[in-house]
Amino acid sequence: MTETLGVKDSVPTPQFSVVSTVRIATGGMVLVLCLILGIASATVAADDSYIAGYAAAVLRHEFDAVKASLHVEGGVVIVDAESLGTVDRTKVMKALESIPGVVRVEIREGQAHTDVREPPPIPQEPTRPESKFLPRDLLFAPFHADPRWPHFSGAYRRVTYGQEPTKTFGANFGETFALYRNAAPLDGQWEIVIQAGVFSTFNVGSSSIDLQNADYTVGLLTSYRTGPFSGFLRLHHQSSHLGDEFILNSQTPINRINLSFEELDMKLSYELFAWLRVYGGGGMLVDQYPKDLKGGTSQVGTELTSPWTLWGGKVRPVAYADFHANARSNWRVASSVMAGLQFENARIGDRRLQVLAEYFSGPSPNGQFFTHNTEWLGLGIHLYY
Repeated sequence: MTETLGVKDSVPTPQFSVVSTVRIATGGMVLVLCLILGIASATVAADDSYIAGYAAAVLRHEFDAVKASLHVEGGVVIVDAESLGTVDRTKVMKALESIPGVVRVEIREGQAHTDVREPPPIPQEPTRPESKFLPRDLLFAPFHADPRWPHFSGAYRRVTYGQEPTKTFGANFGETFALYRNAAPLDGQWEIVIQAGVFSTFNVGSSSIDLQNADYTVGLLTSYRTGPFSGFLRLHHQSSHLGDEFILNSQTPINRINLSFEELDMKLSYELFAWLRVYGGGGMLVDQYPKDLKGGTSQVGTELTSPWTLWGGKVRPVAYADFHANARSNWRVASSVMAGLQFENARIGDRRLQVLAEYFSGPSPNGQFFTHNTEWLGLGIHLYY
């Protein structure tokens, strides 16, 4: 008997499949979210509370100044010099001045909030971002719960439903790099980005830890940010490959298909608060094999980053949720939820270290298994810029 993986599989519809009503609701939610975020981008004004949260994040993540004290009034960022410790103040001023909406940055001796009642200084024109090749960090933050967002990670997973091996290990290798950045309308910035990654799964229940599946992706993005609003337009390629050991050791012969596609997609993101982000968007396959592979894609999600830390500022709780519904899997929703801790003072280079528990349910994200429903629980280590 020969088992064929691909679009021609006849898979029983499980109880948690999405009916047409939910399908319409999903598409409507994506459309409404995109409209809301598009309108917000034209009207957003970076108020003092947003600038304060943005500035605190820059000091924390770029300079490791977790005890920095600052205050914002009328777009003027006032930083307590003593709270910066040995951090280079010139670099701090330059980084904070690049935040949209910042009028000026002052580093003062003594408490930063002691003189906030003084009349504000004469406003100056905000510092315009300069064009730059290979800038640091990214304008568009990663989708942390997206199973196919390129980054470095390793996760052990216990599959509780589906045809994939019960015990698997997911190893992801990849990154997103900004190539060029410059100023953009509405006090924003835009950049050109390259993205590439490999997503592989191994059967750790086998004697030789067989490679089961590997997906390769590479793409080119153009992204934009103004205040709490950001978005990107991306053209990327993905191809899927089964492991030799998986094919040879399968109890039933497998006919591999050459699954590959190029997708053009647009995603928008809005930070409602410093601790809450929502995003959504959709896309279309512009070239795919097999040729009858259906082309529509959609994605929404939300991310929570705790404003409070634990254990003296060493760790920060985080939680992420991501939902995909694509035509190639008949618009069944794939749900990915991750939650855990981000280690504030533990870095490898410029990367943040996270330890996350994960839950996935829905059509498999693993290449040629996309017609099969799966469910797993896992625990992983993740590295992000």
